[in-house]
Amino acid sequence: MKNKAIPVIAILALLLSQSCDKNTHEVFAPDELGMAEHEFYIGKDGGDLEIPFIANKKGEVSLLDESDEAWLEFGTTSFSKDGDLPLHISANEGFPRCAEILFSTSTRKDTVTVYQDGAVEEKFYVSAGSMVVYNGTGEPVSVVTDINVPLDKISTEVRFSGHEEWIKDCQLSNTAFTFKTTDNTDRDYTRRALIVLSYKDGWNKKQTATVTVIQARADNNIGTIFSAERLREVATVGGYTLPEDALVEGYIVSTNEGGNAGDAQVDDYQQGTGVIDYTLTERTSYLESPDGRYGFRLIASDASKNEFKRYSRVCLKLGGAVIKKSADEPVQYTIEGVSSEETLTSSDGMLTMPWKEKSITELTDDDINTLVKIKDCEIAMRKGPFTPVNEGYTTLHGYNRLAKYPILIRDIMGGSMYMFTNMTCPYRRNGETLPYGSGDITGIVVHEVYKSFEKDGDIGRYQLRHLTREEIDLKPDFKDNFSGIITEFRYAKFPGEFDTTKLPNAILATKGNGELCHTYGSVGNFSPTYFYIGECGSKKKGKYAEGAGIEMEDGGIYEPWIGNESAQNTDGKGWFKDNLKISWSNKYWWNSSEDRGYCWLVNFSTAGISSDRVSMQFAMYNNSQQARSPRYWKAQYSLTTTDCSASSDGEWVDIAEFTVPDVAIWASQNDWQTLGTRVYDFPLPTEILGKESVSIRLMPRNNKAAAKNVSSYDNSTIANNSGYNTMDYFAVRYNK
Repeated sequence: MKNKAIPVIAILALLLSQSCDKNTHEVFAPDELGMAEHEFYIGKDGGDLEIPFIANKKGEVSLLDESDEAWLEFGTTSFSKDGDLPLHISANEGFPRCAEILFSTSTRKDTVTVYQDGAVEEKFYVSAGSMVVYNGTGEPVSVVTDINVPLDKISTEVRFSGHEEWIKDCQLSNTAFTFKTTDNTDRDYTRRALIVLSYKDGWNKKQTATVTVIQARADNNIGTIFSAERLREVATVGGYTLPEDALVEGYIVSTNEGGNAGDAQVDDYQQGTGVIDYTLTERTSYLESPDGRYGFRLIASDASKNEFKRYSRVCLKLGGAVIKKSADEPVQYTIEGVSSEETLTSSDGMLTMPWKEKSITELTDDDINTLVKIKDCEIAMRKGPFTPVNEGYTTLHGYNRLAKYPILIRDIMGGSMYMFTNMTCPYRRNGETLPYGSGDITGIVVHEVYKSFEKDGDIGRYQLRHLTREEIDLKPDFKDNFSGIITEFRYAKFPGEFDTTKLPNAILATKGNGELCHTYGSVGNFSPTYFYIGECGSKKKGKYAEGAGIEMEDGGIYEPWIGNESAQNTDGKGWFKDNLKISWSNKYWWNSSEDRGYCWLVNFSTAGISSDRVSMQFAMYNNSQQARSPRYWKAQYSLTTTDCSASSDGEWVDIAEFTVPDVAIWASQNDWQTLGTRVYDFPLPTEILGKESVSIRLMPRNNKAAAKNVSSYDNSTIANNSGYNTMDYFAVRYNK
């Protein structure tokens, strides 16, 4: 390979030569020796490499360390011009290794390094980042290690903060580093030292492990340890400032890598930008008490002071920090003003921390702010991404009017809860279909309000915050699930030419058996939906290649936009147009002459099915820009009729009551308006199983609705031909 500068140099040399001829001087071309790359990598199995170089005079090739000849062989040891140096590298059954190769001429030198992977991974692990030692024990102090590299290659240095050398008799083995200390006679000050273990690995890189050792004062105190119980006792709603010597011990159980550790600070949902402080989640971490019973939310002043290592056992200085408790039930505890820089001791807690595994119904208030694995659970709606919302209201389009979104999860024991995903979570809408099988989800149990679903924000006593995508450990396929489908509607499926339906003007279940209709007439209208699972934003205006995450029973994904290209939306807001019929809606909800509501009506068979648990899931919201849609609803079932008139009310049994949120209106958004559908889960009595006909109706329980100008939550009345209600999903499931 020739250097591109050579022709220019040659011309310059010729001109100089001509010039010098007149003065009888001789000019020589400059020396060349070099290569474009100086680092080469090869796998543990070895093989052949070629190293290209440039040169214009004779030279030699050699190894800086002759012992490397045992595994690296040259194809040549000399050169006189540009070329490639052939190498043969033997297989490596040991640690990673490297060799430096010297190229030299009489006037120039250059080196390259060949790095080879090894069959054996180098281990250089020291468990403690910091630790406290006490006086009067006389016993050696031990730090757990996991080292398989030669111990004679590891150097040990102890750095003392003062002149006195109080650490002695250091011994290193593959499993432990031990040392002894002399007692601290000072009554006022602790002592501090830094132990540094270092070595050069097989690739000649320096590896370092440090242990900070703090020795207690003469009275064996390093500060005042506040137990979890004591912290809860002193906490107040206004905040209690902890004394300067306050310490707390426990486990850091959170990470910020998923952008979902904590809530955002919402000051205003109204018009404008910059109303949501997303940095709050970057400043949030969670400390779990040593026994795992209690948890505290930690808030740092800025993200740089929230660099705790997840699963570390810490002793943290809290002097000047403020501990608060919530004014309302369930009581939650937050410590503000903490700093990871004030970590007194830190060690790996993976093997010692108490790991919690619970079902949803087993959660208690003590679990708030702790890490819990929710066992045998599933996502309640098989449709869309983690955040099926209008992205036009998010930071992806330059607006800060939506901070988080709750998706519903449910478990094998019949419990359900919402799981929060922040708009800062990178995997919330990345083109991947949601996992529809069951499994475990690990996260922080929290109690947070969500006013977009309820006016008072109360959407349950507990919610879950996942921290990484891997901790949503659900099987991808629904066949690998604890639940089975009796009836499910994921889009509007119409009867074929020869199909007959029991209900008038009904659509058909997309899985299982069943029909769904509206009692005013046909299902009615269809609604735009935000179930696109791909990336969104002002710079992500692509087509719907990823779909809505709706998998067909015979394989593939549901693609109603094929052949209907005009229905595709390309503004990056994540929506599907209404004529794709992924959601269905109706605008007639109140029968004034009978003073009662119309309803969604579903009929299905449970013949041949037996189980200890059966439940209903559905997703709804009111999507009229004029509001005046039903606010208060009830769900009922019947085993004897499909008639929804007043004369048959005695044949219907109550299941539950619920409220339905309104869609946000850009010009006048209120905090109790939603930007995505709300999912519900209700248990059903097992008496509905084994029946040829089961009916469920969802109907307004009164005539209350939001005002036309959306200035109030429920002081208006339902308006027919105006107040739309949209259903996005409906299913009845049972435990297999």
